[in-house]
Amino acid sequence: MPRFFSVNVVFLRFYRILFVSFSFILFCILLAYSAHAEPIAVTDLGVDNSKGAVSVGFSIVVHDEAPLLEILQDGGDYEVRCTGKLYHRRAGFWDEFLSEASYVCLMTGKPIARECLLQDHRGSHTVDFSTLRKDLNQFWSHLSLPMGSWEQIQRNRAYKVVLSFKITRTNISQWIRKPLFFVSWDFVPEVAYELNFDF
Repeated sequence: MPRFFSVNVVFLRFYRILFVSFSFILFCILLAYSAHAEPIAVTDLGVDNSKGAVSVGFSIVVHDEAPLLEILQDGGDYEVRCTGKLYHRRAGFWDEFLSEASYVCLMTGKPIARECLLQDHRGSHTVDFSTLRKDLNQFWSHLSLPMGSWEQIQRNRAYKVVLSFKITRTNISQWIRKPLFFVSWDFVPEVAYELNFDF
């Protein structure tokens, strides 16, 4: 009986070590996948009073240029879209929608010239493939969305901003898009970032 008990203890310890090791390996894999899954992300989300208007500020940061460079070298056209929505948070009720604004940037890969053409409300800008990450991070830094008059923000109330971000390929023929309706053409699937603030 004591010998049988000691064998069980050994097996329990072995399975415990095996479980911990497997969990650690799985965690590392998920961490690596998460880092790879977000080559581009939104950072520095904030709210400011800009000349009497609500301004939602943010930056788009390229963490890993390799996946982006790969699609641009194929000559694709992409739309970078950020849509911000401002809400009044109400405990026990649906949040009250206040305003909405969007930032749109068209991105076109030119593989022969080894450059990328960017077009947004500021005009056109050309980025060389050799300095893609550096120039994109500079071009997409300190962006802002005008969300209406600051008068809609009242004291002693809670608010939140939800900013959705995605990058979608736009030069897909309809005869390809319709039969393959189940295929996602998003380079970056829609991601939502949320910021709560009180005034």
